Amino acid sequence: MRGVPQSAEALGAVRAGAFGFVLCEVLFTSFSDLGRLPLTVVRPTGAMRLLPWGFYERLLTPASMTAFKWLFVAALLAATTGALTNVSTKTAAALFLFYQGLLRSFSHFNHDEMPAAYILLVLAFTPCGDAFSLDALRGSRSEREGGGWVYGYPILLARLLLAWSYFTSALIKLRVAGLGFFGADNLPALAVSNSLDNMHDTQFRAGLWLPAYREYTTPLVVLVVLWELLFPLAVWFKRARAVILVSGVLFHVGTLFFMNVFFPYHLAMYLVFVDWPRVARKIFRGGSAPRVE
Repeated sequence: MRGVPQSAEALGAVRAGAFGFVLCEVLFTSFSDLGRLPLTVVRPTGAMRLLPWGFYERLLTPASMTAFKWLFVAALLAATTGALTNVSTKTAAALFLFYQGLLRSFSHFNHDEMPAAYILLVLAFTPCGDAFSLDALRGSRSEREGGGWVYGYPILLARLLLAWSYFTSALIKLRVAGLGFFGADNLPALAVSNSLDNMHDTQFRAGLWLPAYREYTTPLVVLVVLWELLFPLAVWFKRARAVILVSGVLFHVGTLFFMNVFFPYHLAMYLVFVDWPRVARKIFRGGSAPRVE
C-alpha cells in the first residue's frame, strides 16, 4: 500500500474528520422543520419500508425530531472525539444511514452523501480509536496484529470508495445520455433551469451567462467526464493526486455558482487523501505547506 499512511494516528485523524464533518452538518440542520412536514408526503424506500407507519407518525413531529437530532449529535460527538469508539462509531454510522433513509423517504435523491456513508461504515468496523482519541488517552489502545496494514487498509478502502463514486458518476452519464451529454446546449439548459427554480440550496444566477458561451461548454463537459473517469488515479499515483483533487475543488465550486448544486460531503471526504500526522509534524516544526499523501 505504497503512498497510504499506515499509522493508528492517521486512521484516527480520518475518523475525527469524517465524523466531525457530519457532526457540523447535523448541528446546523433544523430537524424540527423536517418534523413539520406532512406525513402524507412520506414515501419510504428500501429498508425504510420495514418500519410501520405508526413509527413515522410518532417520529415526524418537531419534538421527536429534535430529540432524534440530539441523540445523533451525542453519538457523532463521541465518535469524533474517540470516546467509546467501538460503540459510538457504529451507533453514529447507523443513525446516519437511518437519517439519510428518512430524507430519501421525502423523495429527495442524490449521491453526495453516499461516499460518506460508506466511509463511516468502514471506520465503524476498524480500530480507528487506537490513537487520536479519548480512548487512547485513557490507555485503552491494544496491540493489533498485522502492524501498519491494519490501519492503512481502511484508509485505502475509503479512498477507493470515493474514487468509485466519481468513476461511476461518469459511467452513468454516458450510459443514460450517451454522446448527447456533450451537446452544446445540454449544460447551458440545465444551468438556466437550476438558476430559475427555487428548489436548490442556493440561488446564484451565474448559470444564466452560459448560453452566451455555449461553444465552450462541450470541451468543458468532456474535461469533466474525463476527470471523473480518471479520478481512481488519485488513489494510486501521487503525482496525479494533487491535480485531480484540486480539479475536484474547482469543479464543485463551479457547480455551486453555475448550477446551484453542491457536494459538500464529497469535498469533505477528500480528507482521506491527506496524511494528517505528517501535516501536523510539518506545521509544528515550521516545515513546508502540507501535501496530500
